[in-house]
Amino acid sequence: MIYYWYKECSFCHQGRLLIARDTGRGSLYLHCEECEHGWRDPERIDDPSARFLTLVAKDLETDYPSKEEIDAAGWGKYRLHSFEKA
Repeated sequence: MIYYWYKECSFCHQGRLLIARDTGRGSLYLHCEECEHGWRDPERIDDPSARFLTLVAKDLETDYPSKEEIDAAGWGKYRLHSFEKA
């Protein structure tokens, strides 16, 4: 599987902000692989009030979209990096 990510987490400065999909809402969000914080608006990753802790978010089911799905959602400009993981 190929994972796409935007940049380093603005909160913990250790993890990558992966582009993820909230399957319940059908919307994309950024998910830090280290601190487990998320942002629904990539333009607000420097705003502490815009983040949420994904571990305690009610009914949050996540998967990781393809390049085509990211582009179709209008998030192509945030798809700056990728890595592959089996």
